[in-house]
Amino acid sequence: MVAERERESCTVGLRVPKCLLYQFKQDFKLKVSDQCCVEFKEKPLKNWQKENKKPIKILGLMAEEGGRRARAECAVFKKEKLVSFQPLAKVSKEWEDWFIKEKNIRLCELYYPPYNFERTGCVGCPYNIHIQDELNTLEEVLPSARKQAEYLWQPVYNEYRRIGYRLESEEQMKLF
Repeated sequence: MVAERERESCTVGLRVPKCLLYQFKQDFKLKVSDQCCVEFKEKPLKNWQKENKKPIKILGLMAEEGGRRARAECAVFKKEKLVSFQPLAKVSKEWEDWFIKEKNIRLCELYYPPYNFERTGCVGCPYNIHIQDELNTLEEVLPSARKQAEYLWQPVYNEYRRIGYRLESEEQMKLF
């Protein structure tokens, strides 16, 4: 069984937590993918770039944030043509904090009390490794956003809760 899971991990070609490998079997019906990031972030940006005749995209990705961003490079080329510039790709969190303080930059309200978010993204994104903490914060300060996330991501949340991954079980969860 373990050898079968290891082979599946190799054939999938992804770095997937072992407890989630079963999702790549043929009989798994819930379709889970990070492609929503492509659909709701990357494609609209490409469309805007094309519509506004901009030769490159300038993005604020930091490789240190991890996930898909871990592969971020400062300059992205396709066929020897610069298509994307990501000047923050190799910047550390410490440098970012220093720069914000040095230049007296005011951030989005979500980064300040009572919210205290460390970073934002799609509300309730199941790929957020701290999703339970985010949902707890939302429940406390933005309960309607929590309900919206629960509704939007319900099938994935239910599966995470069922297998005890990233989210509290139904018994542990506060009802709202």
